[in-house]
Order: sequence, then structure tokens, then C-alpha cells
Amino acid sequence: MDINQVTVTGRIMQNVTTSSDKDGVITKLGTIGIYKGKDKQTGSPLYANIPFVAYNTATKYIEPNTKMMLVGRLNSYTKTDGSQYGKLVVQLQVNSAYQIATSQDVAVSDDDLPF
Repeated sequence: MDINQVTVTGRIMQNVTTSSDKDGVITKLGTIGIYKGKDKQTGSPLYANIPFVAYNTATKYIEPNTKMMLVGRLNSYTKTDGSQYGKLVVQLQVNSAYQIATSQDVAVSDDDLPF
């Protein structure tokens, strides 16, 4: 068991980019919006937008505007932004990805019911 393992569920945002390097490694970079609750003043939903990176087989099912469960580990690095200390970037390094079916995705007919 890996101590640094996290599982998140949310919706993949529209900003997913896919690339491949000279060795054929497929990479997807994007953001997953994780529901945090409602704003107490306005009642509108609040989301934490977490950046992620996925490689090879973990990229297969990741598509924009899809509800997903991502499993991986937290990774951080310092990005040079011209300031004295740089900018700390924390992202989810995805090991596996699973699509989550919603009630809109599932069609049930009378034939499916046992009564």
C-alpha cells in the first residue's frame, strides 16, 4: 500500500490536452472539478479545481465534461514565475481512471423491473 494515495471524484473540465512523446508515451493534462459544497451566501455550488497528469493506459477514459474517479498520488514542484521563490504547483499524478455513470447515463425500461 502506498502512503501517498488519493482518490477523488468530480467532473473533468474542458481544458484537457493530449500529447505523445518520441517514445509513444501518451500524456493527458487537465483539471478535475471536485464539489466542495454550496456557498453560504449565494447558494451556488463551490468546486476545487485540481490539476492532474495521466500517462498511457490511465488516459484511455479521460474525456472533457465526464464524471470520473481518479486514483493516484499527489505530486508537487516549484514553477519559476519570476518571483524570488517561484510558485508551488500541486497536481494529481493519475494511476487509474474510472468513468462514473450518472442517472442521466442510465436508461431503465419496464422490462428491467422485476415486478
